[in-house]
Amino acid sequence: MIGQAPRVAREFHVGPRGDRYALTRDLKTGQPYVLHRPCATDPEVQIDLGAFLVLFRGQERDDLLELIASLLPEDEQAAQDSANVLRPPRFMSRWMPVRQV
Repeated sequence: MIGQAPRVAREFHVGPRGDRYALTRDLKTGQPYVLHRPCATDPEVQIDLGAFLVLFRGQERDDLLELIASLLPEDEQAAQDSANVLRPPRFMSRWMPVRQV
């Protein structure tokens, strides 16, 4: 028997034929992925989150995007927390000097 890594999951879509999709995160690595179970008797399939968003079109993808959006804070809360937002550093090339504008 193959042991599974500990994970957390949130189901976001159940299809008309009983197939299920869940947004899942491996607790050891922290990597998110989509877990798809075609039906109760079929094995689970792990799909990379980025690949799922690129390859899938339809209600499954829309439901995942809705779930992701629901995990973000409301606009009021985001405005209050704007001081805590991390922004990427300004890109600086080591081959080209930075021009002051």
